Amino acid sequence: MFLSKIWFILIAVAAGVALSIALAAPRPMAQKLEELEGQRLDRAQYAAEQMLKVDAHKWIDRVAKLGRDAILSEALDSASRGTGELGVQHKTVQSRIRSLLPDLSTAGIASITAVDAYGRVVARVGDNEKEYGENIAGAEIVADALRGYLSDDVWGAGGHLLRVAGAPVLSKSRDRIVGALLIGAETGPQFAERLKRNLDMDVALLLRGKVIAATLDPTQLAALPELVAQHRAEIEDVKRTPALPLEVGPDTYLAVAGAFPGQASQQQGYYVLIGRKPAKADLGSLLANTSARDLKWGSFPWLSLIGSILAAVAIGLLLQRLEVERPIARMRAELRTLARGEAVKLNDGRYSGGFGGIARDINAAIEHHAMGSLSGAVAAGGFSSSPPGDLPPAGSAFGAQAAFPSSGAPGAVAGSAAAPPPSSGFGSPSSLQSGFGAGSGASAFPPSPPLLGFSPPPPAAFSPPAGFPPSARSAPRAPSALTTSASPPGTGTGIPGGSATDDDLEDDDKHVQGVYLQFLAAKQQCGESAVGLTLDKFRQRLQENKVALMSKHDCRTVRFSVYVKDGKASLRATPVK
Repeated sequence: MFLSKIWFILIAVAAGVALSIALAAPRPMAQKLEELEGQRLDRAQYAAEQMLKVDAHKWIDRVAKLGRDAILSEALDSASRGTGELGVQHKTVQSRIRSLLPDLSTAGIASITAVDAYGRVVARVGDNEKEYGENIAGAEIVADALRGYLSDDVWGAGGHLLRVAGAPVLSKSRDRIVGALLIGAETGPQFAERLKRNLDMDVALLLRGKVIAATLDPTQLAALPELVAQHRAEIEDVKRTPALPLEVGPDTYLAVAGAFPGQASQQQGYYVLIGRKPAKADLGSLLANTSARDLKWGSFPWLSLIGSILAAVAIGLLLQRLEVERPIARMRAELRTLARGEAVKLNDGRYSGGFGGIARDINAAIEHHAMGSLSGAVAAGGFSSSPPGDLPPAGSAFGAQAAFPSSGAPGAVAGSAAAPPPSSGFGSPSSLQSGFGAGSGASAFPPSPPLLGFSPPPPAAFSPPAGFPPSARSAPRAPSALTTSASPPGTGTGIPGGSATDDDLEDDDKHVQGVYLQFLAAKQQCGESAVGLTLDKFRQRLQENKVALMSKHDCRTVRFSVYVKDGKASLRATPVK
């Protein structure tokens, strides 16, 4: 099973590598996308600065055009010289501005302020219209305008951000500055929405640590002011922050903050551009972001994937068949042959790996079982005096011409021809041949059949069965305890296990052991397998036949002998009166 194990290991390694790539590959991709998103935010922040400048120029041009109006110039010149009443001048300027710009909200203007040459407020339109007369010459944009400069600024006042543009107002003769006009445009939700449309990302506006306008839900941006405040030094140095991760509910964003110019920067006025961070690289996020379009046949390599899986399964099944199923089938066939007695043991050289070990263990168990059975029989003294595999010498009680007594003794052979003995193995009790001498030598039972026509093979030593004691291999040949020398020669050709005249003096157990060993010797001579034939099984079968015969013939005991017919070892039963 070596190749199967290697294949499974390779499959596991390939699966692990594929899973590692699937989990690790998105991480550098996500980092690259995050870097690209940061670059996009940088470009958007630069674009936002340019938008602020364009807006500043637009408002400056508008206020400059408004400052060239003759009525406004005359009213501010009068206020600067102090020749008229300030209240009348206030109403005059307000009326003229409203006539020039009737709808401030449509134009995106929050307020318009007119000051005289000394920076005193003459009139306001929009926010705080009733307030006038205070001096705001200290504001930088006002001072620049009174010196003749066109400028812009961002003011933070009352929780609002105002983009302010200022322009000087000249006298009719164009020889001196008689005042200035300031236009303030609120930088709030409308401005944030406009930035989002132009930059394609979300925007938040901060003032004094609070979110005053955002295209996202402001309640989810509570952590944004603190995050920007942590990078205040960078904002003052490079006018912007790097891309900062921002958690907004279940989503993660990247944010870049920049400061508004002018007075608003001193009041922590910032605009923040927010872009969605790339999806997380973990397995759950990858699966959550997978759409049905990604799994279509044209988008996903289904054919390659299915083909690879089928190929891997086919190779695994082939290896399993070669290394597992085929050896198992071969071993089962050999075991069936072994059970039928057609083989002595398994051919363990045909198997490798674990199956070879199993085959060797089976063979060792068979040898150990046979050795234990035969060693027990020899130790009981049944056949220890002569080699178990040799045929008896000619002329002995077990020779080819030996026969049972023909008369006068119980169990004598009548000498007449009878049916041949069973061909092999144990027959049923009725099939076992028996002979029993009566009173005056007459045969009371069917005579024991003579063994005719059998020529025994020449005496030769044989190799004892596995487990037979080594000492018996070289033991001198001696007559068995079951052999009788008083038996007259007959015409039988069997290999008797003992004479009925001597059986009365022998113990049944020794008789069974002797017959068992002779039966094993005869089977080995005939080339038959004795696998599975133990002494206990042999004794049990003899006892069953013995009981049946004793009941049928009303005899004292039954003796068994071994003979060979048609090249197979068989048993003959002889009743003893």
